[in-house]
Amino acid sequence: MVIRIAAAIIALFLVSGCLESDKARAQFENYQTRLANVVNTKPLPLEESGYIELPRKRDLKLPIEDVRMGLLDAYELRECGLFQLIADRNSILGKVQDAFRQLNYEVSLLNTLELCLADIESDALREQLLNAQKQKQEQLSTVYWNTLVSSDAWRQQLTPASLSLIAPDKPFPHSEALLAINAYANLSERNADIVSLQEPIEKQRYLGSVFHSMDESTRWLNTITKQLYRDDLLVICGANRDPTRLNYLRNVFDKFFIGEVQPYLSKINGLYLDAQPALDALHRQLPENEVFSNYNDAYFAGDHYQNFQQAVKDHVGYWQQLFQRCNMKVSS
Repeated sequence: MVIRIAAAIIALFLVSGCLESDKARAQFENYQTRLANVVNTKPLPLEESGYIELPRKRDLKLPIEDVRMGLLDAYELRECGLFQLIADRNSILGKVQDAFRQLNYEVSLLNTLELCLADIESDALREQLLNAQKQKQEQLSTVYWNTLVSSDAWRQQLTPASLSLIAPDKPFPHSEALLAINAYANLSERNADIVSLQEPIEKQRYLGSVFHSMDESTRWLNTITKQLYRDDLLVICGANRDPTRLNYLRNVFDKFFIGEVQPYLSKINGLYLDAQPALDALHRQLPENEVFSNYNDAYFAGDHYQNFQQAVKDHVGYWQQLFQRCNMKVSS
């Protein structure tokens, strides 16, 4: 019992430490609290998170049948490199290779098969190789899928680096990861250095952090916008009315929304747009998968980005109608 209580206390401190250093979350919270203070109300509780977790590896990975090829000791196959390629794959090290190397092998195998077929004279051997080529070509999309959803590198990339949001006041390094993600999304069987993509995809935690920060920004904005509409009747303006409360709200808008929150929203928007072409390419070529569909639609197809944009539009819309109602000009 004592050990469990101690562990809970340590966990609480760890979470508290993470939240204390979360400057983006602090900006949203400060903005919301100040708006409530102006009209002497309480901040609305946050909406439920809309973030969608990456499904488990075991629920996504698809089985792949072995393709058997006979006559692998034929002289022609030694000459064109197919024999050595398959021998390396069947070695002890080849059998335990990771997902990126497996995908690289499958692409190399298809390229080598095509080279071999150009020089094969035996009809029997040609028929076997054509059958193998057909099966391997059909399986390639599954190998590509398995690498995306089950490799440690991609799962690191698609998962937030922490509970904290992307920091508003620090650069967010992602150029190497973005190049690798784009390359993976647009792989060419003829010209692919697949193994070199693994390290930047794994080391620079980009996409998962952007997805998480985007969803949390949407969550905060929607809550604050609801709060503003809730308190709208408390903001009285017009002739012979005390403008103090309106002026205080305007100051909060200028200093904390325009000065802090809006630049952060622009940062998250830009980070998502940087990756959007690659995400769209992945979305268009991935197979239908019921378990993955919510995640795919939310982030690759951009449904949650649309939610983010709508949240920004709705929030700005409230301020526009307030300033119009109170005949207050906003400098452009």
